Amino acid sequence: MLARTERATELNSLSRLFEADDLPAGDLPTPLDKIYDGGLSIPEGSVYANFVGSIDGVVALEGGTAASGGIISGRNEMDRFVMGLLRAFADAVLVGAGTVRAEGGKALWTPEYIYPAATEAFAVLRQSLKRQKTPRLVIVTARGDLDPSQRSLQVGALVLTTMTAAARLRKALPQASEVRAVSDGESFGVDEIFAALQAEGYRTILTEGGPHLFGLLVARNRVDELFLTVSPKLIGKHARSFGLIRGVDFGRTFKGGRLLSVRRADSYLFARYALEHAA
Repeated sequence: MLARTERATELNSLSRLFEADDLPAGDLPTPLDKIYDGGLSIPEGSVYANFVGSIDGVVALEGGTAASGGIISGRNEMDRFVMGLLRAFADAVLVGAGTVRAEGGKALWTPEYIYPAATEAFAVLRQSLKRQKTPRLVIVTARGDLDPSQRSLQVGALVLTTMTAAARLRKALPQASEVRAVSDGESFGVDEIFAALQAEGYRTILTEGGPHLFGLLVARNRVDELFLTVSPKLIGKHARSFGLIRGVDFGRTFKGGRLLSVRRADSYLFARYALEHAA
């Protein structure tokens, strides 16, 4: 049944370098456990983020218009596996409209899309967690700048936007997608986003960016954990390359994190942090 995943295990896997003593191991289907080098548990009701960045801290290229994650990681197989695994735990995957535009027309935010070799094992994991077949893609956009031809909208997403943009998007987007107005102004905040998620029954939330949305979530203490892949590349920083957080300045009141685990594949590092002061 899980032959494809077993073949993938033979090709590549992670190596566990560190894990905090108080970190619950969790149970994974055997093929996923072998690739991940151990179990994984995501607490119910938590909000967690996943990014890939360069050694010098770049996570977004070309002003956020490029499919930066794949470029920075070099489409590394184990980075894609971790993306799929983290999606498999989530009720919903939360992204900004800029991330959807950057990823292009064919992208989906499902476990099996990003790592198809583990499709069956991901399904087994979701069944054990009593999740729906796939996580719901939730897109936040104040302007409503979305291309209705994008595959993620064709198969169905929840779009959170303003009342003005909602009227236009309901006419433009495919019927499979749902548009929800969460504000009658020109913008909306983190509280409105999470009120909408709660109304849908989505409790365990994965966010994959971009840096502006992540910054807003961290500023409001909404992110419990960060999974960060460090790609062995130096990219250089300029006005059109962004770090993990954009548009939010914490001053000298830094947001702290505690290292929970580190895994390695070749020269790539896969770190997990608990963020302090999380709600």
